[in-house]
Amino acid sequence: MGTLILLAAVFVLTAAFSFVVAGRDTPNAVALPIASGALTPMTALWMTAVMRMVGAIMGVSTIQFFAAEFVELVPLDDSGLTIAAVGVAIALAWAIYTWWKGVAVSSSHALTASITGGALAVSLIDTNHLVLTDLSPVAIGIGISLVASPILAVLVAWVLAIPVTWFCKDTAPHRVGYSSRGTLAITAAANALGHGVQYGQRIYIVLLMAIAAAGADTIPLWMVSSGVVVLLGLGTFINAWRVNYTLTRRISVLDPLHSAIASSTSAILLLVGSFMLHVPLSSSLTTVASITGAGTAQNSGSVRWAQVVRLMMYFVTTVIICAVASFATLSLVLLFI
Repeated sequence: MGTLILLAAVFVLTAAFSFVVAGRDTPNAVALPIASGALTPMTALWMTAVMRMVGAIMGVSTIQFFAAEFVELVPLDDSGLTIAAVGVAIALAWAIYTWWKGVAVSSSHALTASITGGALAVSLIDTNHLVLTDLSPVAIGIGISLVASPILAVLVAWVLAIPVTWFCKDTAPHRVGYSSRGTLAITAAANALGHGVQYGQRIYIVLLMAIAAAGADTIPLWMVSSGVVVLLGLGTFINAWRVNYTLTRRISVLDPLHSAIASSTSAILLLVGSFMLHVPLSSSLTTVASITGAGTAQNSGSVRWAQVVRLMMYFVTTVIICAVASFATLSLVLLFI
């Protein structure tokens, strides 16, 4: 009975997490296109919902590339279910808090750190099921995405702006604006696709771990994967304009050309990270870094560096807070309950 309750808790919490992060991260794909007039808000949301569901389907179908780093973290018993439930609950709480603050943070990093922190607590206090080699892939993946991806996004956006602005220097402004808005519409779809792949993989593997830990092999996996896809699509329509304002006004106010450069950069990195490198890239992190790089190329004085530093601190503290909170929670559960 306790196993079924824990499994149900994981399912409910994961459904809520899928719904919330889909809405909270929608501005990563649509903020720049809407601000530049490339898409109307409703068109942008519908397009994002469809492309995100397509991406989630692709993410679920390529789950084998991501699953290896998580398989060893969670033991196949009730303690594994507890790790999953606590991890998703903490990641969900952090997503809601940062949404209220209007801050773009990485939900993928929050979920990964929470699961890892809880697994480490269970291993140290109870099961002793982890060794250093089990934690290394997760740590390396988070480290690459936190350090390398923002640096790469800033550089790619800045470098890309040089030939693009030179090529457009003798073109009529209205033609540049028209082409830029068309590019923004396309890259918005590409960003939404990348979001779906990244979220689909992470959410689906958590549910698979919970099912394996509960021994509930009779649950149809097509139903589980379909639920992930639908929730990510429906969650797109949640209002997250506080984050939208942060991306379009607080970092830098971009013209349509540089908005297209920023959106193209984040889309390229997300798709390369999803389909070629299979690393947990954050759509929020790549978007913020791309806007910073494009804003620097447009006019370095237009970038509000205090806001950039503030957001980067949130990205780093997301990993620390979620891992520590999950470790502390699981430690209390094991020691006193």
